[in-house]
Amino acid sequence: MKTEKKKQYQQESRTLFDKCDSFFARYEWIWFWILFGITLITCILLYDPRVSAGGDDSTYILIAHDFLKDFKFPTYQGPLYPMMLSVIDAIFGMSVKAFKIFSLLSMLACMYMLFIAFRKRIPYVLLFITLALTSFNSHVLYFASQTYSETFYMFMQSLFLFVFFRFFIIREENDKGMNVKGMNPLVKRHLLLAVVLLGVILTRSVGYSLFLAVAGYFIFYRQWKNLAWSAACILVCFAAYQMLKYLVWGDVSLQASGQGSGLLNKDFYKPELGREDLAGFIERFWTNSNQYLSRFFMAMLGLRETFTPKGYYVETKPVITVLVYLLGLSGLWFSFKQNKYLFFSGIVTAIFLTVSFVVLQTSWNQYRLIVPAYPLMILLLFSAIYYILSLPKLRSFQFLLFVPAVVIFSGMLSDTSEASAKAGKLKDEYSGLTPDWLHYAQASNWSAGHLPKDAVIACRKPSISFIYGKGKKFYGIYSVSSGNFDAFYERWNADSLSFSVVPLEGMNDQMYRAILGRCEARLLLDDKAYFVVSDRAFLQQWSTYYENPNVISSPRDFEPVVKQAAGLQKAVYYPDSLLVPLQRAHVTHLLTANLRLNPNIKNGKIINTVERVASVIQEKYPAIFTRLVQIGEPDDEPAEIYQINWDVTLK
Repeated sequence: MKTEKKKQYQQESRTLFDKCDSFFARYEWIWFWILFGITLITCILLYDPRVSAGGDDSTYILIAHDFLKDFKFPTYQGPLYPMMLSVIDAIFGMSVKAFKIFSLLSMLACMYMLFIAFRKRIPYVLLFITLALTSFNSHVLYFASQTYSETFYMFMQSLFLFVFFRFFIIREENDKGMNVKGMNPLVKRHLLLAVVLLGVILTRSVGYSLFLAVAGYFIFYRQWKNLAWSAACILVCFAAYQMLKYLVWGDVSLQASGQGSGLLNKDFYKPELGREDLAGFIERFWTNSNQYLSRFFMAMLGLRETFTPKGYYVETKPVITVLVYLLGLSGLWFSFKQNKYLFFSGIVTAIFLTVSFVVLQTSWNQYRLIVPAYPLMILLLFSAIYYILSLPKLRSFQFLLFVPAVVIFSGMLSDTSEASAKAGKLKDEYSGLTPDWLHYAQASNWSAGHLPKDAVIACRKPSISFIYGKGKKFYGIYSVSSGNFDAFYERWNADSLSFSVVPLEGMNDQMYRAILGRCEARLLLDDKAYFVVSDRAFLQQWSTYYENPNVISSPRDFEPVVKQAAGLQKAVYYPDSLLVPLQRAHVTHLLTANLRLNPNIKNGKIINTVERVASVIQEKYPAIFTRLVQIGEPDDEPAEIYQINWDVTLK
């Protein structure tokens, strides 16, 4: 009788969460395979046959092809992913479809590993909410049909979590190690962790944050022995990797060392602006937090739009950022007390986001950079709500956990339906491209069939051109290299060089055409441009004919202009210096385009890096470029291919 009353009391005292966990635990594999199937179907519905306009996905393919063909070590971000793609390339050739299928398989493997890692270790209601809100999220699953490294990194990250859970937290709780003979099990499991961690790091450099997460976990729980062993084994594995890289490729550089140096700059593409200081990094962290949490993460949850109807980014909402941080910190606090698996996942998420927000340039604005953290962010935020509603006085409100889940589900369903409808209209790699990208892709393809086999084409997006150009060789122009203005001015002043400076402002087309071929350099003081001309006899005739335009013939006369520009951007561009890298790369042609600065708006503002380089070169060598073809009408964002006439530089 007492036993029956006790059972009845236990059943009545069970909370909603207890009942949900029991239900999901009973049918865990059925629910998982349902969500796994939804993930697969959603990925198929979202299939995109194109390469993206970002270019990084095409770059991975290009690097993989170079690794396979020339055994060139991949130095772009992490080498492991291009190496994996090179295996696909070796089996199926340079098949974009095969590369995309690999991304799909990586996404499915990630879902499976997340389930295996967390099942029976965290509340099932949290696990299945996380998997459900990932299984049909168009923003995340978009990458299952792209060749970015996101899905492969997510798989490696989930594998890392499984290894850490299995060989550290479970062993800590059950006091059971690996039942192996020979090498000490302690050493073996730390070596296994180090190898997996190295794999994550070699996939993307942000994987270094996982080492901090491991160290943080051991410090929080005062596991000094594990901390020492993990640090030692990771150093041994990393040293072995560096030694192998040196012996095979003669490369001793650290991964992302070049890129890491650029990330410390105030502007990644303008190192002349100097290094970021502490205040700058704090500002960068907060700006990125607002952009990625209040804008992109909310859009991924289906709670906000990414762009306004006019094609601009929606404004950031600091109050949303603060709320996300407060909820995340609450999740960390409760999981530290309640569940070590959730706590470690929270540390991984927190450090991943912190590192990303500190090092990423605020101008990059790419939501994909936080996609690998998305499932763990969902898990962390919902765990905070879960444990708050598990408090004795709030247990009757546990149904509120499902309110945000349903709201998010509805928003995601709408986004995914819209995205799948758009994807269904894409028939080939040219479908749905805006005119600027369509003409760029078509011009790249034209080069494959009309230019000599050994032609090398300089352009803004060489990896994308490589894909559309069927493996043709392209050379990337990413910046307009400038000289040091102060050094030029000092040399002009000290050596009394026969230079004269002519302002571009106020010069009509006829005057501009007449001075072409005489320009030794172009000066830039803030937004004002000047020509540097050494032919004073020509300038005298030119000035007389055009009624004495403003010609400054001595550095003393130019000094007031320089003082007025104090503290502003100053640079000098030399046509011959811009030609040197093109000559070294044996560039024979040039591809110019009208790629929009804002991909959603056609307003004439374009990515004009190639065009700026060409214009400076033409100011000294007007006949150096001969147009071969124009793809697209003049008023419809055309792309053009020019032949470079190197012989004119010898005259």
